[in-house]
Amino acid sequence: MTAFEEVAIQQKCDLILVVGDATSTMECALVAAKLQSPVAHVEAGIRSFDRTMPEEFNRIVTDAVSDY
Repeated sequence: MTAFEEVAIQQKCDLILVVGDATSTMECALVAAKLQSPVAHVEAGIRSFDRTMPEEFNRIVTDAVSDY
């Protein structure tokens, strides 16, 4: 997360696009939210609504901080 944060600060992003439901997707979305950069989340997976699955947890958190 710290490496991505450094890049995001350096690049002064207008929008941060995150893709998927991996933990790294969630982490990058959290960094973007912390930096108050708009976040766009692209997810092609089907929601399981099973919170015991790590991917579903990642989707929930990422969606919560996403603007698009």
